Amino acid sequence: MNLIARNSFRLRALPHRLSSLTFLRHQATCATTAIPSFPCVDAHAARESKILASSFYRYSQTGTRASSSDSGPEPPYARPNPLSYNTYRHQYPLELTYGSTLPSFDIAYETWGTLSPSLDNVILLHTGLSASSHAASTELNPTEGWWEKFIGPGRALDTNQFFVICTNVLGGCYGSTGPSSLDPEGQRYATRFPILSIFDMVRAQFKLLDHLGVQKLYASVGSSMGGMQSLAAGWLFPDRVGKIVSISGTARSSPGSIAMRHAQRSVLMADPHWNNGFYYDDLPPHTGMKLARQIATITYRSGPEWDQRFGRKLRKLKDGESPSPLRSPTLCPDFLIETYLDHQVSAYPPWSPSSQSH
Repeated sequence: MNLIARNSFRLRALPHRLSSLTFLRHQATCATTAIPSFPCVDAHAARESKILASSFYRYSQTGTRASSSDSGPEPPYARPNPLSYNTYRHQYPLELTYGSTLPSFDIAYETWGTLSPSLDNVILLHTGLSASSHAASTELNPTEGWWEKFIGPGRALDTNQFFVICTNVLGGCYGSTGPSSLDPEGQRYATRFPILSIFDMVRAQFKLLDHLGVQKLYASVGSSMGGMQSLAAGWLFPDRVGKIVSISGTARSSPGSIAMRHAQRSVLMADPHWNNGFYYDDLPPHTGMKLARQIATITYRSGPEWDQRFGRKLRKLKDGESPSPLRSPTLCPDFLIETYLDHQVSAYPPWSPSSQSH
C-alpha cells in the first residue's frame, strides 16, 4: 500500500516536474534571445524621471511643496515669465454661465503697438486652448510667440496701425486664474475650479478692456478656441466689437468634437497620477496628458492635409540602423506622421487643462 501511495505521488508530481523542466528550457532559450528594445518607451520613462527629479529638487531646496507662485512639479518649458507679462486683478465676483461665481480673478496679458489717443485701434487677440498670452516677441520676452509671423509692423495685425492685446484665458495655466491657482482658503482649486464656458472667458477679457478704458474694439480675432471666443465677443457685446475674425472656429461643438474631447478626458482621468485632479504637488498625469494631446493633434488637421504633408513617408533611419529593401515595422514610430505626434507632445506640459463646457 505504501509502495502504491509513493508511486501515486510520483505520478501526480510528474506534470509539475515536466512543467518546471519546460519552464527551465524556455528560460534557457530566452537567455540566448535578444530582448526587444522600445526607444519610445525608454524616452517616456526618461521624461518621467526628469519630472520626478524636478519635483525632488524643488522639495529639497525649500523643504516644502511648491509655493503658490510656482508652476508645480514640471520640467522647464518655454513658459512666459511673470515679469514679462501684465496682470489685471479683478477684485469683484464674476458670475459664471453655469451658476457658479469666482470671487476674484487674474488675467495675464501682453500688448503690441501703440494705443491711439481715442482708444479706437484695439484688436483683441484670443488664444487657442493651450496657448499663453505670448503671441509674439516683446522687449521683455524676445522669445518668438505662437503668432510671431502675424503680429508686427506691416504684418496681418499691423502694429503701426493697431494696438494688439492678447490674454491668457480664464482657466488657463499661464498667469490667469485657473485650476492651479489658490482659492480663498489658500488651497489649489484643482477640480474644484468651476466649469467655464467660452462666454465666461470673453466676459473676463472685457473686464480687462473696461479697466483699460477701451469701449469698442476695432476687431476681435482668434483661431480654434480663439475663433469661438471672437464669435462670442460679437454675440455678447455687439456694440463693442467692430469686426470679427474667426479662423477655424465654430459657434458650438459638433458631436464628433464632443466625442473626441470625451476620449481625451478618459485617457487623462485613467492615468493613476491624475488623483481626481489634485496632483499639483506630486507627479502629474503626464502619460494621460501625452495620450490626450496626441488625440487632439490628430483632430487639428484634415485627412487631405495629412496626406499632403506626410503621406506614407517613413522616418529617417537612426545611427546604427541598417537600410533594408523590406523594412520591418516596429511598435515605436516608423511613419513620419507618428514621429510628428511624438514631437508635438514631447514638450507639452502636464498642466491641468481649463475646465470647459461643450
